[in-house]
Amino acid sequence: MVQAGGVDPAALEPRALDRIALEMTSTLALEDVLRSVTEGLVQELDVALARVWLVEPGDGVMHLRASSGLSTRLDGAYARVPVGARKIGRIAEAREPMWTNDVQHDERIGDHAWTREHGLVSFAGWPLTFRGELVGVLGTFSRIARTGAELGRMAIFAHQAAIAIQNARLFARVRELDEKLQAENAYLRREAAGDEPDALALLARCPGLAAALEALRKVAPTATSVLLHGETGTGKELFARALHTLSPRRAAPLVRVNCAALSPALFESELFGHEKGAFTGAQGRRPGRFELADGGTLMLDEVGEIPLEMQPKLLRVLQEREVERMGGGHPVRVDVRVVAATNRDLRAAIAAGRFREDLYYRLAVFPIEVPPLRAHVGDCGVLVEHFLQGHARRLGKALAGVTPAALERLRAHGWPGNARELANVIERAAIVAAGDRIDVADLALPASAVASSAPAPAPAPVPAPAPPIDERLDGVERAHILRVLERTAWVIEGKTGAAAALGLAPSTLRSRMSLLGISRRR
Repeated sequence: MVQAGGVDPAALEPRALDRIALEMTSTLALEDVLRSVTEGLVQELDVALARVWLVEPGDGVMHLRASSGLSTRLDGAYARVPVGARKIGRIAEAREPMWTNDVQHDERIGDHAWTREHGLVSFAGWPLTFRGELVGVLGTFSRIARTGAELGRMAIFAHQAAIAIQNARLFARVRELDEKLQAENAYLRREAAGDEPDALALLARCPGLAAALEALRKVAPTATSVLLHGETGTGKELFARALHTLSPRRAAPLVRVNCAALSPALFESELFGHEKGAFTGAQGRRPGRFELADGGTLMLDEVGEIPLEMQPKLLRVLQEREVERMGGGHPVRVDVRVVAATNRDLRAAIAAGRFREDLYYRLAVFPIEVPPLRAHVGDCGVLVEHFLQGHARRLGKALAGVTPAALERLRAHGWPGNARELANVIERAAIVAAGDRIDVADLALPASAVASSAPAPAPAPVPAPAPPIDERLDGVERAHILRVLERTAWVIEGKTGAAAALGLAPSTLRSRMSLLGISRRR
């Protein structure tokens, strides 16, 4: 076989393959190794198209990772080829090479119109194996026929390529594990600095949370996705921590993402990670939160705030159980249990076109309602004790507790901010308290939450008995809601509406208004 000019390509091939082999073994970067293989074959050996597919362990699918020549696209019909399907999958399954010098009539090749269009004559594909393990497949098309000697040398080259690819993959895996360990350590140090409580022990001491905690115990041993729904400040993160503690994943990380705090530009990078140079400022590879939580639990807090354009990508990760870093060209398998939390009415968001219904059903396989503090105000004593211990330790003060009068005052408060508001009130009281116990005078509760702003009636000669606690709570809550409604001109929904000001879902606010007999006076 002689080309124009009388040059025998077979005489050049050994030296050409040596040059390609030297290039591909001079680096441990996987993408550089793959590029050296495909570009070298096209440039040095008159190959029209060279491609490399790699298989992930336990995956059973060939992923197209490098392409040079006629088409450099890494998507399309050949981006993912199951082992055993098409010619590439059959090469992988049999672990035997396949070649032909008659692509136009060989039924194994298929797509004869495409091969005629580009004047292709031969196809050759080799399995890439390393120590009996399938690494991938190398496939080539040429416009000239190939000899048996050429194909024999290419078989040796394919073995060398498999070794170079596997070495690069092992090096990349070690580097990824090191980066992940460093990122996990940094994340856990930040979490430890927050002095997080023993969530399970705290929740177990609150009788008013028994039903929600029992639901948590039932779902914890599974890998099922959980949706925690409740008002702002009810302790949804505590429930997520308790769920993780009760699960078989407790030894792996629990990673939290506040979706409301991420801009759309940062959302993808934070969740899925990025490669070096993926965007301006990406100085190196960075694993995303899904990778950090691999083997453990990922809490998506404020999940209703996820940008609509990002929701299909999150849905794909939940379905496929793999992420693709920004700027990366291949998927990374992850094993993550997702716990989502929101104070929004996601069904209303679906109806309004702000949240995908398919994503909702993927997240809300097991929904749990976290009750507001006013629904279990009897647990105030337990929560006050917990918050007070933490604040006293940080302030270096000896605080024994609260007086009965102060506790009664706390239980009578409406708590629109729930347990988070209680924590803030106790922190301030711990700072200003002069004695070893917090008294009523130390509490800074909003006047609108504990009394009406209307002029107080003249005191009766003989004080009437105080109404029951439940009636007082209803009166306090009704007065507070009325003031917020007046302040917002009775607008319930929207960023400036009463529901947002109260930290409630619009449907929850309407329900409370109905129960408390609140209606607009016309």
